[in-house]
Amino acid sequence: MTKVVLIHGAWHGAWCWDGVVAELQHRGVEATAVELPLTGFAEDVDAARSAIQAAGGDAIVVGHSYGGRVITQAATGLPVARLVYVAAFLGDPRDEDVPPTSSLLGASLLIDGLELRVDPQAAAAVFYGDADAQAATAWVARLRPMPLEGPSVSDAEAAWRSIPSTYLVCTNDQALPPVSQRKMAANASEVTEWPTDHSPFLTRPAELAKLILGGTPDGHGRR
Repeated sequence: MTKVVLIHGAWHGAWCWDGVVAELQHRGVEATAVELPLTGFAEDVDAARSAIQAAGGDAIVVGHSYGGRVITQAATGLPVARLVYVAAFLGDPRDEDVPPTSSLLGASLLIDGLELRVDPQAAAAVFYGDADAQAATAWVARLRPMPLEGPSVSDAEAAWRSIPSTYLVCTNDQALPPVSQRKMAANASEVTEWPTDHSPFLTRPAELAKLILGGTPDGHGRR
């Protein structure tokens, strides 16, 4: 049986994958959405790695945004069938030129002690541009703070160097610019582009489930 491990992005939680999990289960696929502790990068990698190991066998591992950086380290050396990056950082520590986030995201970040939050008045526009206002408001209320810490460095080989990978570029993304995504996607085995916001797992779960399982939704190209 195919197993899928889903790793959320910054400020989010396992809840953001609920629609995708339901779609995967409908297709007879076992899916686990990991709740990252968001207390530090090392702890997040440990949580993801434990989930990947628990899946056993050749799982498909999916990372969104910051979660891409997590799976790049967490999946290293494990029997993983494929990596899927959704508008995500690949996070190879040997890459010194890290693509920037958007000015809109930067302007919406708030420092609260040792934590980094997203201004709730701006978060919907940054993450959920395709969603209706009521849904976006509910999702914004569930966002969590991130710890303030610098980029982590590891000597471990980036997982995508040895594991087949798919990168989904979200061309209407207001958090991680498409130009940044495409730069990182050049390292992936294959690339797909969708005209969607930063969070297609919330607005297009059926299409994303199909992509995760190796399909190409109608109307979307792939290289």
